[in-house]
Amino acid sequence: MSKKHTEQTAQQQNEQQQTPSAEQPVAPLSELEQALTDENEKLIAEAETLREQNDKLQKTVHRLQSSADKSDTYLNQLVAIKNDFESYKRRMRFNAEQARTEGLQTAIVRLLPVCDNFELAKQHLDGDNLKAFAMVYNQFLHILQELGVQEMNVLGQPFDPLSMNAISKQDRGEQNRDLVVEVFKKGYVLGDKVLRYAEVIVGA
Repeated sequence: MSKKHTEQTAQQQNEQQQTPSAEQPVAPLSELEQALTDENEKLIAEAETLREQNDKLQKTVHRLQSSADKSDTYLNQLVAIKNDFESYKRRMRFNAEQARTEGLQTAIVRLLPVCDNFELAKQHLDGDNLKAFAMVYNQFLHILQELGVQEMNVLGQPFDPLSMNAISKQDRGEQNRDLVVEVFKKGYVLGDKVLRYAEVIVGA
């Protein structure tokens, strides 16, 4: 055998010894490497679980926020309805009181001529007839007072166009100038409301 062929053969054998065969088995992992691998897989699984839990939590938060927004809307609507109802009750009380006052005023104004007739009749009665008549008349006046009706006390007072009508002026002396010297028809008030203006004669 030639020297050259011998060298080639030796070189091939040397390369075969240095290059591992494709069928050569992989060396098993060490215990530390296996533990790290197991721990890494465990952490990956836990991270996935946390991600799923976070997604569920986000959905729950969104649902709760939506419910809270709806609750706020319902609460605002309820407050608005309550305020509207309170305003409605105030309006109804005001309207009822106004209707009552107006109805009372209308009824009293229609009764005032009865007072005038009592005053005229009293001038033509005397003795026992006057006493019986006065009792009935005073009872009638008492009822009007209970309703809040007051007779104007204007005799001798300065003329007031806001509560009196001057039917004439008469010279009653300088001391009576612009004063009420005679009441032709009595005036009446209900609180601050003038039910009937007093008809008076004013000193000139």
